[in-house]
Amino acid sequence: MDIRLKSKSTVSSGGMGVETVASSQQERARSERRLFIRVSIGVLILAPVLILIGVLSSFSLMLGLMLVIGVLVVVARRPILGFYMVACCAVVFEQFSLSTPILTDSLPIYAWPPALAGLVERPIGFFMLYILAVIVIRRWLTRQKPLLRGGAMKGPLALFLLCVGWALVHGLTSGGILKIIVIEIRPFWYLFMCYVLAYNLLTEKRQIRNFLWFLILCSALKSLQGVYVVLGPLHGDMKAQHDILGHEVSFFFVMVLLVLIAFFLQYRDKAQMWVIFLTLPTLLYSLEANQRRTDYVALIIGVGIVWVLTIVMNPQRRKRLLIILCTCGVLGAGYVFGFAHSGGVIGEPARAVYSVFHPEGADASSNAYRDVEDFDLLYTVKENPLGMGFGKKFLQPLPLAQLATDDPTAGGNPYEYIPHNTIYWIWMRMGYIGYFALWFLFGSLIIRGCIIVKQLKDRYLQMIGMILVGAIFMEVAVAFSDYQLYFFRNVIFLGLMMGMLLKLPEIEAKEEQEKREDPDHKLVPARTPVGSQRA
Repeated sequence: MDIRLKSKSTVSSGGMGVETVASSQQERARSERRLFIRVSIGVLILAPVLILIGVLSSFSLMLGLMLVIGVLVVVARRPILGFYMVACCAVVFEQFSLSTPILTDSLPIYAWPPALAGLVERPIGFFMLYILAVIVIRRWLTRQKPLLRGGAMKGPLALFLLCVGWALVHGLTSGGILKIIVIEIRPFWYLFMCYVLAYNLLTEKRQIRNFLWFLILCSALKSLQGVYVVLGPLHGDMKAQHDILGHEVSFFFVMVLLVLIAFFLQYRDKAQMWVIFLTLPTLLYSLEANQRRTDYVALIIGVGIVWVLTIVMNPQRRKRLLIILCTCGVLGAGYVFGFAHSGGVIGEPARAVYSVFHPEGADASSNAYRDVEDFDLLYTVKENPLGMGFGKKFLQPLPLAQLATDDPTAGGNPYEYIPHNTIYWIWMRMGYIGYFALWFLFGSLIIRGCIIVKQLKDRYLQMIGMILVGAIFMEVAVAFSDYQLYFFRNVIFLGLMMGMLLKLPEIEAKEEQEKREDPDHKLVPARTPVGSQRA
């Protein structure tokens, strides 16, 4: 009996030994495969870097390249950091150089330095492609499905990108300029990449809160830059200066104001709310000095959407919110009409809103130019119902005023190809089918976003959903008058918001599961929901 037991134990231990050896061999093979992949990626990255250092031999370039390598290594270890970096780049760095340099307008984020000009993609585009590659490789190494997920918006996005592809081919085959075609289609490529990035990287509520922190803090930095420009180089004289920062910055400023109002309406994150209060003076000052009229109207629209969603989601507070809304509407209308023709900082928002509908002086000239643009675009649509295709000047039955500095061959704004009204721009380029695809994309996003807000139970995530839906309305409003769907920064931020909005239900489900497994698990400190104790 002892012999049998011994023999069995020997066989068993031998089997375990064979299994151990086999598993160790498999692990060694996996380790070698990972090492091979890392070395290959390292060589691919370092080879052009070393070549550039040898060719250009610039200390600043070497320093910059070392920083880039450090960023790539960090993102390879934690891809979510790449998501945060892309968001910060959208808020902080200007796409074009400013008349008053502030450093963030001259760094190679959206354009290459002269020595590297002509590459097929911009630095920010290569960076986003790198993050996506890291996601795929990490999933493959951990034996997950390496394919990137698209979520519920992959259908509308695919339809819209298909129309972009049609306009691209049509433009190439009908005389479109290749350089202009690349300029025109790049924003849509960034929109798609940023949506995929956000949808595949966001998994936790704290990541959403971190995103909000970056928006608040980066906007505070831009507001300080605005104050510096006005009080420093301009010496407080704004008469000869139309704006102080990039056009896109005003949109991020009003986004922060929308967040602040959402805190009062739905959920109070005290830390973030107080930081916004501390930065509010410089933010409002820079917003007024940047003189972007449409963003004030967009803020009103965004606040209205968030307010309506709050009323729908909180029946017990409906009467009070309706009374406050009506009161604010009456007081706001009185403020606009009362201060529409007054001077000073206090009256600037009123003048900006009033000038959208009843422009005077320089605003009247700006509106007249946009009216001519819209007329020409609609005329072009009638003449080309299937779309004109990218890379060609739109028709001008009413000639536009010639802008000597806007030369597409010199890297400026190609005003004869891309108008202020980027909604009509897409209609003109892609025809009626592409125009339908655009509104199908926005409509699907808004409707699905409202459904998500209604289904969410977590008050913080619900508030985030309201902000994102309101921000999408704001994007559409500004896109009718101010290059919103052409500027990279706006499109990147829109893509990130789209992916974030669609991931909110999955994040909430994960949070609920973790709370069931660990009742003490909390990723976001509990705050007092508005009206929960005072109601």
